Amino acid sequence: MFTSTRMLPWVVAACIALLGARAQGQSASLEFWPEVQIVHKFDDRTKFMGTVDTSRERNSDQAYSGGAVVALDHSFSEILSARVGYRHVQALDGSSFVEDRLLVEQNIRASLPAGVKLDFRTREDFRWLNSGFSVRLRERVQISRGMNIGDYTFTPYASAEAYFDTRYNQIARYRVIAGTSFPIGNWLEVSPYFAHQIDVVPASTIVKAIGLSVAISY
Repeated sequence: MFTSTRMLPWVVAACIALLGARAQGQSASLEFWPEVQIVHKFDDRTKFMGTVDTSRERNSDQAYSGGAVVALDHSFSEILSARVGYRHVQALDGSSFVEDRLLVEQNIRASLPAGVKLDFRTREDFRWLNSGFSVRLRERVQISRGMNIGDYTFTPYASAEAYFDTRYNQIARYRVIAGTSFPIGNWLEVSPYFAHQIDVVPASTIVKAIGLSVAISY
């Protein structure tokens, strides 16, 4: 497992990769990534989540895929939380791609001046693909800050993530996201975002996406 102190090189590497790819003038596809999440809160620290989504997994035949996730999340403190879950992914474009995944996450949150939050997430993906078993290690750093318009609060955020894939023994993917979370009442949150994703292996591919996440909590 990677530690948060190693996050900065990953973020720098992701930014360099994005700039380099742009300079090369590679073509990029534009996609829409919708996601719906149901959250059941057992208490202030523990919650169960079920999610369905579509996105570009691009692991076999450049599959555009749909996935379903169930996960349990627990906050040990204001700083540390963890999550364990299961995800099933199936190709939606007629290809043979299929995946079953056990995922484990560790999250560390740091509070900075002016209300800025800095989150470090380490995720381990244990993946049973149609091509065999592999492990993917993902490091993400995210910065966010609540903004107010009168009594209404919304939260802009930006993140950078790197994926280390044991099939290739190297960083295989970079993803940068910028978006905003808008709460609607006490039970609904809508989060539009823009994603820029670069796959390095097995082939160089760029995907740009407009995403929309809808979370329903109770």
